[in-house]
Amino acid sequence: MRRALIIVDPQIDFITGTLPVAGAANAMDRLAKALPKIAPDKVFVTMDAHPIKHCSFEPNGGIWPTHCVKYSIGAAIWEPLMEALITLPSPIVFIEKGYELERDQYSAFEESFPRELVEAEEILLCGLAGNVCVLNSLKDLVRHGLASKITVITDASPSLDDGSALNEIIRETKVKSVTLEQLDK
Repeated sequence: MRRALIIVDPQIDFITGTLPVAGAANAMDRLAKALPKIAPDKVFVTMDAHPIKHCSFEPNGGIWPTHCVKYSIGAAIWEPLMEALITLPSPIVFIEKGYELERDQYSAFEESFPRELVEAEEILLCGLAGNVCVLNSLKDLVRHGLASKITVITDASPSLDDGSALNEIIRETKVKSVTLEQLDK
């Protein structure tokens, strides 16, 4: 496999729902339009699939508003991106995380990762939110020995902060970074 694409949590609650990330709608719309040019051989989409009473939710003593409850509208993939994925000829794999009631999970790759990523020449990583789930996914993938293959698409990874946390991890781990426009070249 030449190119794998990982899109972290492109879900409605992180775009226009209960935990919106500034710039997320624009970033995911631009990513959707760029998918044919990116031409991934395989796409992995991670998604929060929280139970209704998840430990991370403020009403249950957590730090986040209730978000991405499994089977809710807020947990759905952003529609323009889903439409683009459906038309893409590449296989799409959906990976749920955060489904254990008493365990928060910012990365789908804490314990393991899809073995196809070992075969990939390049792993593009992007999604929501840059300073939380993308950052933790990056750290886990690096810990699993994939750093030399990873390129973070920074403008398709908007953050709840000003982007500095993700940029710092990119510098620390020495992975590559690009923008969607740079991928077009």
